[in-house]
Amino acid sequence: MNKSFKKNSKLNKKSLGFTLVELIIVVGMISIFSGLMLPSFLNWIRIEKVNSYTRELREYLRVVRLNARRWGAICTISTNFISNNGVPNDKNYYGYDVSCSGNTGTINSLAPAINNSIFQIINKDFRITPNGRISSDGPIVIVIGSRYFSGGARMLNCLIIQSPTGHIIKGKFNDKNWISGEMPVSQIDLNNNISADKCESS
Repeated sequence: MNKSFKKNSKLNKKSLGFTLVELIIVVGMISIFSGLMLPSFLNWIRIEKVNSYTRELREYLRVVRLNARRWGAICTISTNFISNNGVPNDKNYYGYDVSCSGNTGTINSLAPAINNSIFQIINKDFRITPNGRISSDGPIVIVIGSRYFSGGARMLNCLIIQSPTGHIIKGKFNDKNWISGEMPVSQIDLNNNISADKCESS
């Protein structure tokens, strides 16, 4: 009886823990899986930053229209040019400067901040009239994408501001051939790359 007890205790001692080979295999598998998942996770974060800025900008433009109607003001929306990687330490920089006649409160302070991780391009500056309508000879098109577009975050959001109604349509921009590796953070489209017909509503 003592012999069988000793055998069992020896077996139990041998089965405790892992061998060095088993640990190396497990660590290797974890490294491989994390290496495969990390790029996808980073791209998801980058795409979500684009989506978040798009939502904030759409809401901000709606607020500017309401503000213009509230105060009976003419508001001019001008695009601030910001070069590639031109936002120092990701401080609060704004892609647009809004100037309104009359008492408009602190409309500029409500603008969504832009940073180096995204870029935006607009086809032209525009005005909002005192009745909240868009003063432009055609629709306003804004395209928003990730700085890491060529690295995997291959998604372009677009906003179409219809003239004169001011109705804002969100969509996906389907022409990606004009994207370069060093897009300015904020700019006006001087090469006629963006147009409303390339924005598919979503």
